Amino acid sequence: MLHKELNRAAMRVMVLKGKRSLQQLEKASKTPMEINYALLKKILKDNQDTEYGKAHAFSEIKTLEDFRRSVPISEYEDFAPYIERMKNGEENLLTSSKVLGYSRTSGSSGVPKYIPATTASLKAYVKYTWTRALALGALELEKQGKRYHPGRGVYLSPATNERLPNGMPCSNIAEIGALEYGVFYPYILTVPTRRLFDMHDGDYIYNIYRFALMDEDATFFFSVFFSINVSQMAYLKENWRVIVDDIGKGVISDSIQMKPELRKELSALIKPMPERADYLRKQFEQGFDETLFKRLWPHMTVMCGIGNASFKPAAEYIRSMAKGIPFDYNIYGASEGLVAACYELNNTDMQLLTDSCFYEFIPSEEDGEGNRDRLLTLDQLEVGKKYEILITTQAGLYRYHLKDVIEVMGFRNKCPLISFVYRKGQLFNISGEKFSEEDARNTVEMLEKAHNIKVDHWLFYHDTSVVPNRYSLVVESDADIDWDACIDEIEEYIGICNKRYPSQRAKSYISRLIVEKQIPGTHDAWAARCIELGASAAQVKPVHSLDNEAKKEFFLSRIEK
Repeated sequence: MLHKELNRAAMRVMVLKGKRSLQQLEKASKTPMEINYALLKKILKDNQDTEYGKAHAFSEIKTLEDFRRSVPISEYEDFAPYIERMKNGEENLLTSSKVLGYSRTSGSSGVPKYIPATTASLKAYVKYTWTRALALGALELEKQGKRYHPGRGVYLSPATNERLPNGMPCSNIAEIGALEYGVFYPYILTVPTRRLFDMHDGDYIYNIYRFALMDEDATFFFSVFFSINVSQMAYLKENWRVIVDDIGKGVISDSIQMKPELRKELSALIKPMPERADYLRKQFEQGFDETLFKRLWPHMTVMCGIGNASFKPAAEYIRSMAKGIPFDYNIYGASEGLVAACYELNNTDMQLLTDSCFYEFIPSEEDGEGNRDRLLTLDQLEVGKKYEILITTQAGLYRYHLKDVIEVMGFRNKCPLISFVYRKGQLFNISGEKFSEEDARNTVEMLEKAHNIKVDHWLFYHDTSVVPNRYSLVVESDADIDWDACIDEIEEYIGICNKRYPSQRAKSYISRLIVEKQIPGTHDAWAARCIELGASAAQVKPVHSLDNEAKKEFFLSRIEK
């Protein structure tokens, strides 16, 4: 009983913190440029005595023009030599702040990048992820005249708990956060210890759902991407009987793969729960319908995860089992920095976070304005226009080119509301049509809707084996459909999504599309490869274009003949 009261107290604190974050978002929307420029000045002052700061005369920078003259637009490779030295223990190179760990990303070719995390950058993630989402859920209940029931959350992403030789963590921001805030995790998450479940310790999905299903008071789901929920739901459909039986008996079945030391530790923390098991069994036997989540967890308040762009289908799949539960589409950002967050539920438009990074914007080539000499600040953006982003962070990255393209969807007071469109480089341009990942995604969605099918994995690539060149749509799907018979239909959808495509086809500048079948399991094998090379499972994104040689070699060698 005491433990449950501590849980509720901790969750009330989280919600209060989240409400403060939302208040700050509202305040920041009124003076975004002032806040953002003040952050830049603070970053430069705090880091003027670092090796990088001295090399680029931070102490002499007085204006934005000075900043742009002194500090070059950069990519990871420009910072990599500093980061390698930092990983070996050197300090005060890129940042004067203590480095708490490194977020290791997959990189565009599966080769890891190491992004430093500091107290300031970590606080931004805590402030604008869980606490903000919890507050939005609680406020929604208040609007409906309902009482918020404080309960823990289900965190789906696995940990790797990997470290550099010197002991410094190098995995993802959540695991770095666990070192700082993990003592609170058992009171705010359905994990029994301060550690997140490790994918190397055995059947981590069993562990996640075993402890989540034990807790009838759970109030939120959180994953980095909703695609993680989808793969784990497939596991739950297959294994719920084992999990429920184990909950009833208070055991961990021998069939579950688990390191002996973890099995011993977890077994000491569980006890038989026959009543809860009986209840769960009835709910699962009723089926995986739209009421599933509410039946399993009656107090579920909000579902959190990134669910726009490539992850939209995954979010819609989870929504099909989450009737009555609002969705928080959470954040937009990368390991390099947190850029934007949702300020309301069920809306994918996100407010730029002016206290997280300093931003500059390059008008997109798609609008005919791509020009690094014409850099903009957030107060110069226009609705409906697309931009690439440069970020200056609180963890040692300066004028870092994210290579993402965003679109300005509107403004909240004076602050831009943005949506991720595609990653730079994931745009095809055989003959001036500029076919984007957004166009590709919309094309596939139209095909799915027309035929009432689900295309599990797909990608487009620029096929140079014929003249004129053409597009190939490569599908990995069990859908019962004659793909070759659909080519003209798919081309029609491409033309709807990309207005230039039909004219270029009519002029014979582009050959007719082909559809190819991917060998089953290819996309999963790519994800496994990225993880083997050091990427976190939570950071492996769907592949929708072959934007580097590693992807080309991998996917094109796995096409059915």
